[in-house]
Amino acid sequence: MPRIAVAGFSHETNTFAEGLTTFDDFLRGRGFPGLMSGEDVVRTLKGKATCTGAFLDAAEELGFEALPLLWTFPQPSGLIEQAAYDRVLAMLLEGLEAALPVDGVLLELHGAMVTEQLEDAEGDILARVREIVGPQVPVIATLDLHANISPSMVEHAEALIGYDTYPHVDAYERGRDAARLLMAAIENRARPVGALAQVPMLIGPPRQCTLMSPMSDIIALAHEAERREGVLNVTVAGGFPFADIADCGAAVVVTADGDGELAETTAQEIAGAMWERRDDFRVRLTPLAEAIEHALRSGEGPVLLADGSDNPGGGAPCDGTVMLQALIEANAPRSTVAIIADPEAVAEAIAAGVGRQVTLRVGGKTDDRHGPTLALTGYVRLISDGRFANRGPMYTGVEADMGRTVVFVVGEVEVMLTEQRIQPYDCQALRCVGIEPRDRLLIGLKSAVHFRADYGPLASAIFEVDTPGIHNPDVTRLHFRHLRGPMWPLDEIDRLT
Repeated sequence: MPRIAVAGFSHETNTFAEGLTTFDDFLRGRGFPGLMSGEDVVRTLKGKATCTGAFLDAAEELGFEALPLLWTFPQPSGLIEQAAYDRVLAMLLEGLEAALPVDGVLLELHGAMVTEQLEDAEGDILARVREIVGPQVPVIATLDLHANISPSMVEHAEALIGYDTYPHVDAYERGRDAARLLMAAIENRARPVGALAQVPMLIGPPRQCTLMSPMSDIIALAHEAERREGVLNVTVAGGFPFADIADCGAAVVVTADGDGELAETTAQEIAGAMWERRDDFRVRLTPLAEAIEHALRSGEGPVLLADGSDNPGGGAPCDGTVMLQALIEANAPRSTVAIIADPEAVAEAIAAGVGRQVTLRVGGKTDDRHGPTLALTGYVRLISDGRFANRGPMYTGVEADMGRTVVFVVGEVEVMLTEQRIQPYDCQALRCVGIEPRDRLLIGLKSAVHFRADYGPLASAIFEVDTPGIHNPDVTRLHFRHLRGPMWPLDEIDRLT
């Protein structure tokens, strides 16, 4: 029975964010044990809608022995402290050496990890794994759709298999694809070779959404190409434009069966199609006042306000106050803001107690780029432990932990105050504190696109609102220093270079 090493080492690094990501952040994780090894990986992730969950399930289906080494994926944040990265990587590599001999390696990576010293951390991970297992053992990695894919990543892996969806509802399926292709390589039923075509485009998250054109059209082209003889996989990456590195941007990776020329021509074909549609990828944001007025005028909810600029799922602090202030000033009825991460305000609200009126200093405590701290007087409606399990289509069954959570009501506006930064993309984030999304007129969400998977079917209207922040969907408002150039839309270039 083939022996396959399984590991997950991921982080989405926003280089514009304040502070460093430390080893403690890896330990803390995103709501379940943050740094796991061995059987803890199996107990936590087997059967869950993640890539590693699929790796573990596929072992039974395909007949291999899964050797779980390590899994970690902290909340997106700033540059990773080099010592923290080195420590986690050493744990992974030591586990791999202890597991030898292996017949293959499956890695769950992200594709946008940046450390103090490494722009291309995933390229480094793959190269170090390759050093240990040698050139004959196949290595396949899954990637997030927001990966910034480098030539080194392609060089050191037999295949890179990225998500086809944003919101990311296909992680499990892509993990299955990776396991099947790895077994085909081990059994000499396929000889995967890859080719990369980088596209000089920075695409704001809303326009990477695969539920609508133009991204849905590009994914359809990729699926058509995958039906061609000899093509094993086509990955379209929208890129993570908040990592200021040379390899930032959109990309296409094609894996073919022993035919490097087929992989190259197919990758260039799809990259060219993205480039030709570049104007359709421009982000257009809606002023907050306009979006709120629409809801007040129509009276039909829920109207969703996507505050992508303060999205903790992309490394933002999640304590921005601009959207909250606008809703309070409008005295918008039946309105909710989810969430504002503010441990200090949570502690003060808990000290006051349920049903008590209190004045809190809310938000704006991480930096000065997401709105000021607000002095708000309201009452504490509810106190919760902030724990729930996702029931929507994204990462179904995965547990989340917002930390101690308070529903604080100011006039007509209820705001969820939490101890932890967390993207509230699953409706259970609200329902676990007694807020039913269907009953609200306006819901302000600290999310760029993921919320569409679960909240979208309930919405009467969705607006990507214009707020300040380090995850601003309009990438022309960010100041880059390290990008390769030229790069659209920062540079209005005429051809694919």
